[in-house]
Amino acid sequence: MNDTTHPGNGRDASDVKGRRKIHAVLFDLDGTLIDSEENHFESDRILLARRGITFSREEKAAYVGKDIHEMIRRVKANYGLSEDEQALVDEKNALYRNIALKSSRLYPVMRDVLNELAFRKVPMAVATGSNASIAREILESLGVSKYFAHIVSSSEVRHGKPAPDIFLEAARRMGISPANALVFEDTLYGVEAALSAGMACVALLPTGSSTNEPLLKNIGYLVVGGPDALDTEDLFRWMSRLL
Repeated sequence: MNDTTHPGNGRDASDVKGRRKIHAVLFDLDGTLIDSEENHFESDRILLARRGITFSREEKAAYVGKDIHEMIRRVKANYGLSEDEQALVDEKNALYRNIALKSSRLYPVMRDVLNELAFRKVPMAVATGSNASIAREILESLGVSKYFAHIVSSSEVRHGKPAPDIFLEAARRMGISPANALVFEDTLYGVEAALSAGMACVALLPTGSSTNEPLLKNIGYLVVGGPDALDTEDLFRWMSRLL
């Protein structure tokens, strides 16, 4: 499939729940704002290699979009690890932090999106499955932490994505109704979480993703090819009706 950008099924977000206005924008971090999946894979690979387990990219694909606690629970079950869950989470976070602070890349087009939203005085927050303090350090190192009023981690809510908890908590902290939030996400788990929260969604799915998933009928704007394939002029033409 070629990289494409278009509104999902010709629908704008106002069709999802009647007429709506966007009062804030919420961003996933990994794969949406920053190109970091390789960093996560490498930290997972090292974590498991220390325990004599070979971990492949194909195996990693099953965990993309899940929060870190859910991933560690699954890893413990799949590989028969008896160690404490929080200890494994802490070790994984330490590995990821050391790697990510050296090699995380902000998608260039997302800097343009952040600049334009800031120019329009649209409040923004990050809702991520990663550790909040590590996320903040990464965003600071990339020079974009100033854009975000809040950084919310899935560890601060009861259920991670695809449950809506993290987006609902972000909306609560920003003092807005979920119906007035727009989410940028790059995984189907994240899209499901945004829609379950009653929010509009821009889906930035990786190259090769199917556009036939039923839940994609309810999003506002779809990009296949990830953030690098995003046409910001087209995006803001679409968004102008909502802001």
